[in-house]
Amino acid sequence: GVCGKKRGGGGYFLPLSGGADSSSTAALVGSMCQQVVEAIQEGNEAVLADVRKIVREEKFVPKDSKDLASRIFHTCYMGTTNSSKETRDRAKKLANEIGAYHLDISIDSIVSSMVELFTTITGRTPKFKVHGGTTQENLALQNIQARLRMVLSYLLAQLLPWVRGRQGFLLVLGSANVDEALRGYMTKYDCSSADLNPIGGICKGDLKRFLLWASKELGYPSLASVVTATPTAELEPITKGYVQSDEADMGMSYEELGIYGKLRKVA
Repeated sequence: GVCGKKRGGGGYFLPLSGGADSSSTAALVGSMCQQVVEAIQEGNEAVLADVRKIVREEKFVPKDSKDLASRIFHTCYMGTTNSSKETRDRAKKLANEIGAYHLDISIDSIVSSMVELFTTITGRTPKFKVHGGTTQENLALQNIQARLRMVLSYLLAQLLPWVRGRQGFLLVLGSANVDEALRGYMTKYDCSSADLNPIGGICKGDLKRFLLWASKELGYPSLASVVTATPTAELEPITKGYVQSDEADMGMSYEELGIYGKLRKVA
């Protein structure tokens, strides 16, 4: 089954950043929940039986898609001092619209611990570029945040069912679009290294069009603000003179990057 029901899976876990990629993944799960509930309401006994196996409730009948999502879909905003209130709020709003079990946490303590361990080992302390560090230091400090998020994701995916008094585990969902994979604009073993990556073959332009559609057709209005927001990894400190931008980091716009994807299919 799609939630790993044959192996003991009890749903999904998604690191939800409030950006376009993870919001698209979340919307897809929300859409799935809507379709499942619709099938059950139409009398599809096979679908209902599968849902009961996944949630491990013999008499469970979801009242609506939010009721189902609250049991099988787990999201988590993993903020740091580099994160903004805007992305935090967008993640929370979308999770609420879908009905997901949502956590809003800070991972600064584990990031600091990793940097402190590096300092203990080497006697050197890396700095961000805005604090006088080199490009090498700057990239390393960004990458460790992204990788630690995925390490924590797998811990939460294994133990959140236990925390909630349930059995099984959760499948970790990734949110790496095809444009960034082609460009190499990604951190190895971050959100690109999950159990499933529903948007792995979709370009950024199509994702934005999907988000606009989903904001109206799926009943997730917060997605409209995701589309208009500047894409940013939020891995570097925000200062008065600098705010990180994906397109600036890549040296090209997502529209230009999308051309690479089209050429890939033509070649």
